[in-house]
Amino acid sequence: MQQRRDPGSQRGGALRRWGPLGVVIALVAVVAGVAFIGGDDGDEGGGTSSTAEGPVERPEGAISWSMAQEQGLDVEFPDTCDRETGQIAIPFFFRSECFADAESNGGETARGVTGDTIKVVAWIPAEDDPVRSLLLDRIGFDASNAEIRETYEGYVEIFQRHYQTYGRRIELQFLEASGSILDSTASRADAVRAAEEMGAFAVLGGPLIGSAWTDELHARGVVCIACPGISDGEPTVFSLPPSSGQIRTHVAAYVGAKLAGGRAEFAGEDLREKDRVFGHLALGMSEGDARGADVLEEQLLDEGVSLAEQILYPLDPGRAAELATNAVTRMQTAGVTTVLLQADPILLPAFTQEATKQGWFPEWVLAGAPFVDATVFARTFDQQQWEHAFGISYFPPQVAEEVNPPVALYEWFHGERPAVEGTIPLLLLYPQVALFFTGLEYAGPELTVDTFHDGLFLMPPTPRAVTQPSVSYGEQRWSEPDYAGIDDMVELWWDPEARGPDEAGDEGEGMYRYGDGAQRRLADEWTGDLLAFEREGSVTIIEDLPPGEEPPDYPSPAEAG
Repeated sequence: MQQRRDPGSQRGGALRRWGPLGVVIALVAVVAGVAFIGGDDGDEGGGTSSTAEGPVERPEGAISWSMAQEQGLDVEFPDTCDRETGQIAIPFFFRSECFADAESNGGETARGVTGDTIKVVAWIPAEDDPVRSLLLDRIGFDASNAEIRETYEGYVEIFQRHYQTYGRRIELQFLEASGSILDSTASRADAVRAAEEMGAFAVLGGPLIGSAWTDELHARGVVCIACPGISDGEPTVFSLPPSSGQIRTHVAAYVGAKLAGGRAEFAGEDLREKDRVFGHLALGMSEGDARGADVLEEQLLDEGVSLAEQILYPLDPGRAAELATNAVTRMQTAGVTTVLLQADPILLPAFTQEATKQGWFPEWVLAGAPFVDATVFARTFDQQQWEHAFGISYFPPQVAEEVNPPVALYEWFHGERPAVEGTIPLLLLYPQVALFFTGLEYAGPELTVDTFHDGLFLMPPTPRAVTQPSVSYGEQRWSEPDYAGIDDMVELWWDPEARGPDEAGDEGEGMYRYGDGAQRRLADEWTGDLLAFEREGSVTIIEDLPPGEEPPDYPSPAEAG
């Protein structure tokens, strides 16, 4: 087992031994470990950037309903504004405030911007990308590129019709990746094409792994919504998931509030009467992973929690059994009762199987590693072990199609559901469109990269809900400039007896349950009340919208015409 300060030192030889298929499978594990996190953010705490930014000023001409009311401004609002609430008149809980019309928008204010249009490029994966089928299909993202295009276009049409764009229309183009999402050379070339040939002011999405796509767009001053995060995204890169630093802050707060100083009550019989002894098991792929592990250890110490063992394991499917044996042996030797888990879902079955083989049944605490918190993957873990699994996730539970907010909005406007279905797949598409149009409103009529940046930094956090995460940028919830979107997380635990569909729609046994009706918490809101394994009030799938989250009722354009 490699030591935590030298992660991945033997990676190259192992991948060469496995050959092309092994490389693909192995790199899927990398995607699972770092996708949607934003990579190494270089911070020491909850923020996402170490850069010092000056005060953010409200862009000129960006006049919201509340601003007009407070200052008594004589301005006109679009006919899509609900004059009673001051919000946009669509049946969407997460809709924004209305913004006033402007006499002039300044014409050609930036590359990709004219007085009439804004060029936006949406990235979509190559149709024949093997990683697409190995990973995305498993979480229910099995739509064709034609269906992805249709869904993007449908949401753009909704927001274009209702949100303030100051007289400009979105000229939406699509860029299908020229190679696998693992191909950094192709990603870089695609980014150059989006910026130089297609003339994008902004792009939506990008390859799940690596920084080449984002780096290239950032260097060219292209606004990047839901691109993989980079260490210094100022002022163009806005990712959706929390940064690794923000996840660490959540984990330390959760462990400190709920687990520190208690007994391992959710472990197996041999451990549950013992005081908790913590270990940390994580996928380690870079120097940044090692630094992040050190920072987490320090944050845990600040919460009064010390780690008896910490293991970063290399990405090597050919050594899965060996790595699992060594890790489990080391954890047992250190007396660990409770494992803080930031592993990947591809090799985790080997670790859980080995734990059962050695008769060791600790508490497995999910610590924000994506896809380990997906039912479709959790069903592949050793179920004798996973009945002791609980923790936190930034993904919400699955939401029934009939009440899922983006589905209901799409159906209200178009008279049919979007071609892309499923909670997680839609979370990878529609928020990009919603955030972009919200940024346009707050940017004001003279659209530039800087006004768009300032607009998103001034945008109030999106409403707190259970069906969707709450998103903010700037310094509204974190001490450093925040370029990562999702701020809150939810407590969940594994119920091996629950039956229902996984993220791909396949029925089966074993599902995650979400405590307290899937209520989400900010990092400073974790309290000592542990919700794990409390059936009462927990949910597996949200079948009905909770009180207060129901959308307002407006006449449907689809029914009208």
